[in-house]
Amino acid sequence: MTIATVTGAAVVDEVAARDPDLISAGGSRTWSVCGRNFVVAITELAAGDRLTEHDLPDEYLLLVQDDAVVGVERAGQPRVAVASPALVVVPAGTSTVYAAAPTTVVQVFTARCDEQMRWAVNHTAAADPRTAPLPEPTETGSDHIRVHRLRDIPTQEGRFGRIFRTASLMVNWFPVQEGPRDTERLTPHSHEDFEQMSVTLAGDYVHHFRVPWTARMSQWRDDEHVQVSSPSMTLIPPTVVHTTRSVCAGPHTLIDVFAPPREDFLTKGWVLNAGDYHGVQP
Repeated sequence: MTIATVTGAAVVDEVAARDPDLISAGGSRTWSVCGRNFVVAITELAAGDRLTEHDLPDEYLLLVQDDAVVGVERAGQPRVAVASPALVVVPAGTSTVYAAAPTTVVQVFTARCDEQMRWAVNHTAAADPRTAPLPEPTETGSDHIRVHRLRDIPTQEGRFGRIFRTASLMVNWFPVQEGPRDTERLTPHSHEDFEQMSVTLAGDYVHHFRVPWTARMSQWRDDEHVQVSSPSMTLIPPTVVHTTRSVCAGPHTLIDVFAPPREDFLTKGWVLNAGDYHGVQP
């Protein structure tokens, strides 16, 4: 499957099956999909190439998935090197990412980043009216690059995944799942007024979708079960019941993206970098 719309207007994009949205002068290839409030970009970053984001109005998230040495630079700050899987919070403004060896990175931007939104393959689609618009942030974080290495995060009973935030974004980077998911322990659910982007970086998955019935039978839809390889991006709209399962042997990596940050995750104390953010002074 390439870019496609399935039940309830979910957008499924197996990036390797289509041409990239952007090819840099250094040979890096980028695929992007946007929701109303965010855009996610997967880049095959060529060795020695540099990805520069200019004058961003918001901080963004950089996900480094392997042990390739990835450098992050921001004007006036020391260069930061990341040599193991990590989530990096990059402040607003102009910054650059580069790699010493070929690797794949994921960037998550807010919808206020106009240039990044324009590169998304679905950027001309109308915003889903069920999705609440992105509010102005009520909290602020540091203006320095912050690196959260996954190896430094211990497993904690009762905590749902590994959740991080910015002032306007939230990401849940799940621990690696070995082999197929137990089909007797799935978690079908829906969201009333926000979208979810599910990004797969390793393994094969099936996304299950169900559209709730309404009083109008003409709106009813059959369930859909969409298998994807990795990497892929799947944008799930509000109200659609969904769950995802790994289906093959070997390691599987799944990341969920939301905007704005989810209050339910914050209230439960699951957000690992919540202490980095403080209320905006009036």
